[in-house]
Amino acid sequence: PSPPSSPPLLLLPATAMARRPDDTRGSLIFQQGKEIEGDFYIVAVYDDPATCTISFSAYELENDCTFTYPLTYSQFDALFQYDSELMNPANQDGRFQWVIDRLDFVQDKRGQKVLCLGEEATAEFDDDEELVQEQPKKEAGMPAPSGGKLDGATRAKLLKELDTQDDAKLHAALVKSEGARKRFVAELHSKRNLEQLKASQRLQKADEEREARIAKLEIIKAQQKAKAEAHKVNEEAKKSTMAQLEVLMKQKEAQAIRRLIQEKDAQDRGSGAQKDAARQRRKMQERSNAEVRAIEEERAQQQARKREEQVERRATVVLKRNRQIAEQIREDKLKEKEYQKKLRAVKDEMIAEVWKQKTMERLKREEQKREFQRLEDVRDGVNRERELRRAKEQAQQITAICTAMEEEKEATQKRREKLRKDYLIDLKVQASNRAQAAREQARRQELRQSRIQEREDARLRKFRESQFMDTMRSSRAAPDVMQITAGGGERFLEVTAKATTASIKEEEAKQKTFEADERKKRQAERDEKQKREEAKQSKMQQLGGKTPGQTELFRMTTWREEEEAKKLRLQESRTNRDLQREQHMRELMAKAGQRQELTDRLETTRDERNAAREVNRQQAVIDRIKAMPVGCGLPNVFVY
Repeated sequence: PSPPSSPPLLLLPATAMARRPDDTRGSLIFQQGKEIEGDFYIVAVYDDPATCTISFSAYELENDCTFTYPLTYSQFDALFQYDSELMNPANQDGRFQWVIDRLDFVQDKRGQKVLCLGEEATAEFDDDEELVQEQPKKEAGMPAPSGGKLDGATRAKLLKELDTQDDAKLHAALVKSEGARKRFVAELHSKRNLEQLKASQRLQKADEEREARIAKLEIIKAQQKAKAEAHKVNEEAKKSTMAQLEVLMKQKEAQAIRRLIQEKDAQDRGSGAQKDAARQRRKMQERSNAEVRAIEEERAQQQARKREEQVERRATVVLKRNRQIAEQIREDKLKEKEYQKKLRAVKDEMIAEVWKQKTMERLKREEQKREFQRLEDVRDGVNRERELRRAKEQAQQITAICTAMEEEKEATQKRREKLRKDYLIDLKVQASNRAQAAREQARRQELRQSRIQEREDARLRKFRESQFMDTMRSSRAAPDVMQITAGGGERFLEVTAKATTASIKEEEAKQKTFEADERKKRQAERDEKQKREEAKQSKMQQLGGKTPGQTELFRMTTWREEEEAKKLRLQESRTNRDLQREQHMRELMAKAGQRQELTDRLETTRDERNAAREVNRQQAVIDRIKAMPVGCGLPNVFVY
């Protein structure tokens, strides 16, 4: 059966004009030609154990472009997990052939051609015509075979295995049998362990191959290094040989020049010399190139021998010179040691002299320090006596100042106590007056209530008499009388409420006036106290004068000013609290007045409703009694 294809991994087309992509790593393990959409490609498979990736690279022969489709090991194994023939990892070529048969090209969002993996094998094209293979219809429960060429017996066996491995039947069998489920789990764990073992073996093999490649690279590097060194030596030898050849060529040119000069001289002397020169030239021309090379090699060997002899002579001279230099250096070192020894002795003498001078200077400084300390003790004694005398004088002055302050404080305290007593007496008198007024108001209220009650009783008594006398008559004068009486009571209540409200407002006005007077008194006392403090400070400054205790006096003055400032702050905070308390009391009184006003207003409405309700009730009683038979409407007290 055809395995489920994973979603294709779309990659950009390679821009490098090479058969192997630049971004593809690993070794080549499989290669095959394929025709896709009429174009011929060479598909190469690269295995990279370092990244666990298998890459399929399609190289296009027309324009040398390369397209790559990578798969991880897990994705590659998942393609064949349902194929009984290809699920074996040993069938590697079959797996690669299966994937190559299904490689195809699609276009991405930018319209570029990318390599992907199709669900079915791509069609092959001939040169003349396009062969379209019709797919046979799949039978129910029989998937189409997708393996290689199989005989009938093998195909029947595979189909039977697929029938026995049906997922639904296997699930039903596992559900029915607990033992089968356990065996299935055990087999699953064993397969998993086997896969993990295979994976570890693959990783181990990859590590071994990597180590082998690294060792091989080291060997190659060493060989290349040796070759480079040998090439360098050869180049140096070649350069030396070329230099020798240049020297020989220069010598030959010099000989040729000398020979031409000699020939010219011989020609001048006569024809005999010309014949000899012509003969000599013919001999030189008859020499072969081999003889020239032999001569050159002999000369090179001679030059090499001479060079070696010169080198040996130079080495001998250098060795001799080195020995002379070493002997001279040894003698110079001995002389230097003697000179350093002399310098060290002179230096020790100079150091001893310097330390002796430093010791004398140190003793002199210590003597001066002791003398200074003695004089300092005498100076400290004199200063101490002067400070004690000055302290006694300052103590006397401070005692006088403290005595004056205590007297002033006592006077202030007595004055404050007197003011406090007067204030408390005034408060008591005011409280007594308010209590007297409240008692008088309560007495008047009780008297008013008693009179109101008497009037109500008289009115009720009169009403009962009128009702009793007018029971047998059909008169309606009683309700009018009751209404008039009720109206008079209401007017009386309204007048009483207005008088009460006026008295409350009068008390509030008196309280506000008293609070304002008290604040003015407190402010005047504070101003007077401030003036007295300033006068006292000016007197103290005049009495103090310029004395040694001026600093202490200034400190005391500053302290008193700070204390006064602190008292003023406390007084101000106390005044603010009093003002806040008074404001709070005024707000409470205002709320109480509003509440009383609301109560009075609602009381009036309530009284009116009660009066109307009472009138209605009386009218209903009268109507009911009138409706009764004659003699049945009298109260029980009158029945005898």
